Amino acid sequence: MHAEAAARDPTAFEATINYVDPTAPIGGINDVEREKSTFTLIPQRMRIESARERPERFGLERTGFTWLNRPTACRDFSDPAEVENVYLPEAAELVKEITGADLVLVFGHIQRDGALKASRHAPVYNAHVDYNVETIRAVARRLLPPEEHERRLAQRIVLVNTWRPLETVESSPLALCDAASVSRQDLVYGPIGGNSAAGVPDAAGWNLAHNPAHRWFYLPRMQPDEVYVFRLCDTDPDRPQWTAHCSFDEPHQPPGARPRRSIELRTLAFVP
Repeated sequence: MHAEAAARDPTAFEATINYVDPTAPIGGINDVEREKSTFTLIPQRMRIESARERPERFGLERTGFTWLNRPTACRDFSDPAEVENVYLPEAAELVKEITGADLVLVFGHIQRDGALKASRHAPVYNAHVDYNVETIRAVARRLLPPEEHERRLAQRIVLVNTWRPLETVESSPLALCDAASVSRQDLVYGPIGGNSAAGVPDAAGWNLAHNPAHRWFYLPRMQPDEVYVFRLCDTDPDRPQWTAHCSFDEPHQPPGARPRRSIELRTLAFVP
């Protein structure tokens, strides 16, 4: 752990997590024009704990997420070619290593900047799970060559995201919800409008309805050489999944904190 991160590591506190209203008409998110999103949100005060405490508690098969100290070879995230040729293959290898997949396909990468308010590149402040099983199967068909469809679509397919800050996180950190605390009844269908990162028609995921049993965690002062890896959807229904996530405002955020800058991507891991 970095000394700076350890020195400023609050153990637990309450903060606002925005949940969807499950009694409202079905609403979705517009990936491009946020103001056209149609869901209704209800802010809830939730306990958020530091994941730095006892890191052995976390893992894809236990909580649906983990975090690693994993420096990147990518030096210039403003260069699309370097991101494409260095960072994306690097992330694919990381997911392959963690999941045991024999093939990992990367899609939907995006850089976020807290200074870009109301933009698709701003942090997302509603608890959600990116895609459902139908959507990840459609994405697999889009990304795979046709001759691979039959063999690969018969495999177990896992939607895994990675998330990395581009500088020390001073504001709008990302919280992850322990997948073991999320039940199917907490998930509210959410169609995705706009130019969805999935790149398929009728993309959909899940918005999260409030449940006091939810357990939220985050990494205080997360560093650029740290990366979250979390499972969102799995064609094996018995695996921990539905790792909801949400940006939030820390109650102890210092005045003048820098806007958060981060890069996230989605992967499809094909597991034998």
